[in-house]
Amino acid sequence: MMQHPPQGSLTLLTVLKAAYPVGAIYISVVSTSPATLFGFGNWDVFAAGKVLAGIDVGGDVDFDVVEETHGAKTHALITAEMPSHAHSLDRPCGSTGGYGLVDSGTASGSGTPVTTSVGGGGAHNNMQPYIVVYMWKRTA
Repeated sequence: MMQHPPQGSLTLLTVLKAAYPVGAIYISVVSTSPATLFGFGNWDVFAAGKVLAGIDVGGDVDFDVVEETHGAKTHALITAEMPSHAHSLDRPCGSTGGYGLVDSGTASGSGTPVTTSVGGGGAHNNMQPYIVVYMWKRTA
């Protein structure tokens, strides 16, 4: 004979509401909203296009406030961010042909040879490996 739980005992709904209080985040690979799935609460899409990071109170100031955002999907380097480097020149100034050199002086070679500019200056990908999921935050 099946036993019925005593009156006032926990129900699945009570447990779910306790597991997902207001402010809780629900993550899934199924697109069904938790409001539909669980049958309670207001849920907003959360962190669209963002990666989650743990709070670091008393540590790194970039991660010390809940729901603070930083970072960029792409980034164009500025000169200070480039590794220190030099370009070698293997043709004397004033010589003709090749090597992408431009003579800033005279044809006799009295100027300073410089390399021609290369690169487009565009932004580069700045994203860590990721996997896309559905995320919602319970708001009520």
